[in-house]
Amino acid sequence: MESFDFIESGIIFGLDSFNSLKKFKHPSKDFAKHGDAYKFLVKYVDDYGEFPTIDHLCENYPTLDTSASSLNLDYATEKFKNQVLYREIVTVFNSNKELLRENPKRAFSQITHNLNDINIIYDEDVVTYNLPNGKSMERFEQWQERTERRKMGDGLMGIKTPFKSLNNLGVGWQAGELIALFARPTVGKTWMSVVIAATAALAGHKTLLISTEMPASAITLRADVVMGHLMGYELSHKALRNGDSINEQDYQNFLLELDQNNMLICDHISGEGSITIEGIAGLVRKHAPEIIVLDGIYLVTNGMSNKAMWEQSHALFYAMKGLCISQNVAMFVTTQANRDAANVYIPPQPETVAFGDALLRAADIALSMARVENDEKKRIIQYQKYRDSEISVDTSLFEWDVDAGHIEEVGAKFFSDSEY
Repeated sequence: MESFDFIESGIIFGLDSFNSLKKFKHPSKDFAKHGDAYKFLVKYVDDYGEFPTIDHLCENYPTLDTSASSLNLDYATEKFKNQVLYREIVTVFNSNKELLRENPKRAFSQITHNLNDINIIYDEDVVTYNLPNGKSMERFEQWQERTERRKMGDGLMGIKTPFKSLNNLGVGWQAGELIALFARPTVGKTWMSVVIAATAALAGHKTLLISTEMPASAITLRADVVMGHLMGYELSHKALRNGDSINEQDYQNFLLELDQNNMLICDHISGEGSITIEGIAGLVRKHAPEIIVLDGIYLVTNGMSNKAMWEQSHALFYAMKGLCISQNVAMFVTTQANRDAANVYIPPQPETVAFGDALLRAADIALSMARVENDEKKRIIQYQKYRDSEISVDTSLFEWDVDAGHIEEVGAKFFSDSEY
């Protein structure tokens, strides 16, 4: 690797036109030695509308290496990128030395997260809208591909949902979307999480189900009865959990027929005291799911305990939305409504969601869930927000027989209707 001095001097001398200066994307802080010379050059151009000569630069900054004056700028820029990347990587490892000694697994998660952040050195964050040479026609071909996907299988472009009213739109859950469900405790957020995950997995989509409140063994039993019902088996969650008598042959046949590994379940992240944003990001990079189902986002930690609650929640929810976009994955999360939504028979409103309205701002789809008075085998789910599409459904009615794993949309109220 050429010295920082040589490459940076070549950059300074090579930036001799408005076009070359426009193409150079790095700020002065990326220079290890000649950042002041770069700032001087930029200010000189701004003040006088022309570029300083090599002699003028060397007069003001005699430490510049004149032997680099003939260096090809494109070559120097590529080497400069590598040098900046090198220093960023070294900084990441140096800043985690202490943690690496104390908790290697936690340090690995943190280092991986930080390394992912610095890939912006290579990745452009803007694209040209109207591409030359007819390349914009690729969008037409992508549209054709979407129409073909809608004609196949379940008629969905995205991931199948348990909401018939949403599936009828033809899109399902989409990569990059953050879907939020909120409700009072005991209404059934975890069961809905399992249904979301089971529906996606059985439709062939790799699914990562993360629980912040229940052990994987308990989630697995719920998944058995939900998957079993979707596959035509009659199982009892109560019997499986309590060791009561069951149809043993049916349970064995179900487990043998299941024979698919599309669903992963996680109740903790090795090396961490709690489930963290960095840990979830690490799981996504490792397992590459198409959809993440996160039950209990309010228990995810974000390393900002010294910040105000609204700052923590804003960082948490927007980090999840950022993860959806950067990893091209859909995410379904649940959270709690607070005491202001004390009536479990009325779908809570956005202002009653724990941690304020940050989740609602970050979410593409927001749903609230409530019990149905005098009928424990029903739930209502209200659409509070649906971004980027028109939807005529106001509320969905779900059959809610959790012991049998029978959780299914059986009706919907449209905005023009008064009853189901």
